[in-house]
Amino acid sequence: MKKYTGFTLIELMVVVAIVALMAVLAAPSFKQMIQSNAISSAVNSFMADMRFARSEAIRRGGSVVLCRSNSPEAADPNCGTGSGTAGRGWKTGWFVFHDLDGDQSKDASEPVLRAQGSLTSLDYALETSGGASSTKFRFTPTGRLVSLGASTGIQFGGAAFPTEQQRVVCISVGGRARVALDTDGKPTGNASCN
Repeated sequence: MKKYTGFTLIELMVVVAIVALMAVLAAPSFKQMIQSNAISSAVNSFMADMRFARSEAIRRGGSVVLCRSNSPEAADPNCGTGSGTAGRGWKTGWFVFHDLDGDQSKDASEPVLRAQGSLTSLDYALETSGGASSTKFRFTPTGRLVSLGASTGIQFGGAAFPTEQQRVVCISVGGRARVALDTDGKPTGNASCN
């Protein structure tokens, strides 16, 4: 008699059921990991561009501006006003330019030093507190911010993100950016820049 090797239909169904159960259990934590990475990436990009704008102002000995834009990757981008497209703030992106004439507006002759496109994985990135300007940060040749009356906070996240995954970036009057911590020492959407 010939012996057959392989899987029976019942064995195959048991394996498929176990794999499906493991996928159902792992999906929520995988979603949280993806959301956490999206927030971290956005915050890190923003903070890196803040540091870049500050250091370029010092290096160039002139005014450098980081501003929110509705089309930062356009051939000749413009700084946005207000809270942006559909009220989503910095989510629409930003760019850094050398402000040769000091008027805080991008002219055709002024070079774009860096651009960040839309943060498609976030709901919004909005100002939460402080400052006189929520759309522009202008650095002087000494690395200080101009026209910022108080520290400003920008919250990255949205309704699709749990509060503990959201982040608040604080920009001090001196031009330094940091992630705010709550009373427990954790970075959350509840943290403030005080």
